[in-house]
Amino acid sequence: MRFILIFSFLVAVQGISQDTIVQVDTAKKIVVINPLPVENYNVLKNQGTGLEVTMYESGTTFILPNLSGTNYFLTFIQGQAPSVFNSKNSGYILLLVNNDFYMEAELSFAEENSYIIFKYQGSKYYNILTPAGISFFRRFHKTAE
Repeated sequence: MRFILIFSFLVAVQGISQDTIVQVDTAKKIVVINPLPVENYNVLKNQGTGLEVTMYESGTTFILPNLSGTNYFLTFIQGQAPSVFNSKNSGYILLLVNNDFYMEAELSFAEENSYIIFKYQGSKYYNILTPAGISFFRRFHKTAE
């Protein structure tokens, strides 16, 4: 009986004395989101030979050919990055310069927050869509709804 009493006491003390360790992340992480650099913008503006867009949900694919198509597309982006991000992307964009692959991008489309994610040599650049860009991509996005 005495053994059971001592054993119970030790178990109770052990249970009370255990600390709960909570991990606290004290590192301040700063993520810098940049828009497409002017150098890349100018390469597309002056040497772009078209682009192909594929919308994920609808499967719609279309092209904007030649330098005029590339320049039309460039009117869809603003020179600033978004501060809020969508949970998923809506389309894939392949951009050509001198009829060869130059960079890829993804469209993230939502009525309240739409932007392009440019991917070039391992870096990502984010540009908010202009009202004209939102209107243009809305036509292709609606077919998925």
